[in-house]
Amino acid sequence: MDHGRITENMGLKVGALAVALLLWFHIATEKDTYDRILEVPIQVEGVPSDLIISAELPLTVQVRFHGRGKNLLTLPWRDVQVVVDASDILTRGTRPRRLNLSNVMYPEGPDLTVVEILEPDQITIETDRFVSMRLPVVARMDIQVAGGHTFVGTVEVVPDSVTVSGPGSFLRDLVFVETDTLRSRRRVKEPVDQEVAIRNLPIYNFSMEPSLVRLVQDVQPLGERTFREIAVRFEGRGNTDRYLAQPQTARVTVSGGVRLLEKLTEEDIRLILNLNLIRPDIQTPLTPKVELPEGITLLILDPRQFRVTEY
Repeated sequence: MDHGRITENMGLKVGALAVALLLWFHIATEKDTYDRILEVPIQVEGVPSDLIISAELPLTVQVRFHGRGKNLLTLPWRDVQVVVDASDILTRGTRPRRLNLSNVMYPEGPDLTVVEILEPDQITIETDRFVSMRLPVVARMDIQVAGGHTFVGTVEVVPDSVTVSGPGSFLRDLVFVETDTLRSRRRVKEPVDQEVAIRNLPIYNFSMEPSLVRLVQDVQPLGERTFREIAVRFEGRGNTDRYLAQPQTARVTVSGGVRLLEKLTEEDIRLILNLNLIRPDIQTPLTPKVELPEGITLLILDPRQFRVTEY
């Protein structure tokens, strides 16, 4: 075999073969007709604004088309839809709809027809009352602080509420929504400010705006501060001028975030003795109730008890 002759003018030979194939393809698709089954997306239109589809529908419908090969190949299939009109649905409920050829919307052309709808040939449209409401967001956070640090205050959610919309039967019992859990592999030393998603609900046709919120949590180095003379106060009886505590002040040591401690004053610390606990004619030792701002923890109270005398 003369391999040289076979490979001679290979470019021209390949080109001639390509032209022949294109000519055959043109003739075959121009004259012959074919059937083609296509998965066509389904679209429900005209649902009244006070209603919403509340159950999942089939995504596509199998439709058989017939036409010349070229028409079937060049048809812009993205423009083909099965459209169902739901404008006659006025109340919530379940309604079957049988599909027919008139539901198929496609760019019409010569020698191209819809032969039949294969499956499903019927759909069920389930509607519910459309509800939209504002709900608070509950933060979920699993973060640990580094040694010598502390959280200050509570987690702030920004914004603190979102608008949820969907089928009323599913939303009417909701009182809040939750974020996905914000986690950190490392113990934190700096304030947290991170965007997280709202946890999605397993409800069909449910939407949420916004779907992202920020979780903000202050973190400060842990410190201590001592107040030498915090005056005790009385509660529980009208005229407190007739009572005297011994001693009249206490030394209080507290802990908390250093920036929070810097702002702390003596007026922020309350030592309260309940006069209703006094026994008549006896000097009753009382342990005070200690009221501190959020984020401040009592370490030392000296003394821990006071004697109260009535005059």
